[in-house]
Amino acid sequence: MSSYLVVFIVIVLIMLREKQVRPARLWIIPVLLMGVMFSTISSIKLTPLSIVMYISCLIVGLSIGVWKGKLEKIRMNHTRGIVTTQSSIAGIILFFGILLVRLFVGHWSRELALLSLTNALMFIPLGSICSRRYIIYLRYKQLMGE
Repeated sequence: MSSYLVVFIVIVLIMLREKQVRPARLWIIPVLLMGVMFSTISSIKLTPLSIVMYISCLIVGLSIGVWKGKLEKIRMNHTRGIVTTQSSIAGIILFFGILLVRLFVGHWSRELALLSLTNALMFIPLGSICSRRYIIYLRYKQLMGE
């Protein structure tokens, strides 16, 4: 239990740290996650129900990402000439809430053998990361005057 607490504290400290926005790097993690997700779902049989679950979880993830992107603190550091971003406390609480729901459903589905549901839940972070990064990119362009 104490190792989980240490990991939790480290994640919160990393999320609270102010980071420089590098537009060229914003797309790397979403593309890697998309590759992992599509390789995972390509190895299983798709049913109409699973496709509906994937799409609905992706829509939920996209909306959560837009919300988290709007909660991000993005500002221009005029002395260094860079744009920085910092997660808000509400964004961190939202992140851990989603993580807890995912863990709970993962435990529940393991007992009921609902593999399709756990795969669908992985589309929530994918959509969240993609839309959050897109919002950050839009706000970056706005701050840079492009």
